[in-house]
Amino acid sequence: MSILETSAQILQLMTSLQRGIRVNDFINHIQMPKSTASRVVNQLVQYGYLEKDDAQGHFMPGALLLGAAHIARQQVPLNERVDAALRSLCERTCCTGYISLLDNREILVLRVIHGRHALPMVTWPGSRSPACGTLTGRALLARLSEDEIDEFFASAPVATQLNGVHQSEDSIRRLIQQTRERGYATAINESVTDTASVSCAVGDPATHEAVAFCLSLPQSLAHPEEIVRLAGLLRDAARLIARKTGDMRVTETL
Repeated sequence: MSILETSAQILQLMTSLQRGIRVNDFINHIQMPKSTASRVVNQLVQYGYLEKDDAQGHFMPGALLLGAAHIARQQVPLNERVDAALRSLCERTCCTGYISLLDNREILVLRVIHGRHALPMVTWPGSRSPACGTLTGRALLARLSEDEIDEFFASAPVATQLNGVHQSEDSIRRLIQQTRERGYATAINESVTDTASVSCAVGDPATHEAVAFCLSLPQSLAHPEEIVRLAGLLRDAARLIARKTGDMRVTETL
């Protein structure tokens, strides 16, 4: 195996484990001989790909990797990464795609990518909806901590919003927890009549941004197998974006 392939394995292992790595990790996870692991790691440290944390005894990304990652994040904003991924998914699935964010406890639609399936109604950019009553809201709320969720529901605007939705706070909390466990949210004939949707959320820790992106299709086509397929496609896209932005909230759960 070439030094390049060995180095790639080591960096992929670090990404997979989402922590600093030790030489024993190479031996245990990728069956690399200790002598080979030590030699390659020393070379990666020498060239700036890794640096050693002497206090913890493990290796972390070095200045060269961190600098390149910083440039990459600056060059491609989160919205553009999600837009590119969603356009590809819409082309593959014929679904309509939406990109939304959480703004003042409401969901604000940023972009719409029209698919080939005819929907009974399309939600346009600039539209707002109660976050607690939409699947994209649940996808974004699932990223919050329990304390943040409590603060969200304790706010006066949300109390007002709850009067206009057909679900209780407890049922919405259960749906948020389900979304957190699955990594995606689903809705069939919920806020939009005769429409089914699947949504994931992803963020950029460097800018503290997070957006939800979803695929929508006619309810008549939303067979259980199709919902599972779309959810898998969205989760794969979210994982890929998260690896590029360093969003550990996605990589830890999906």
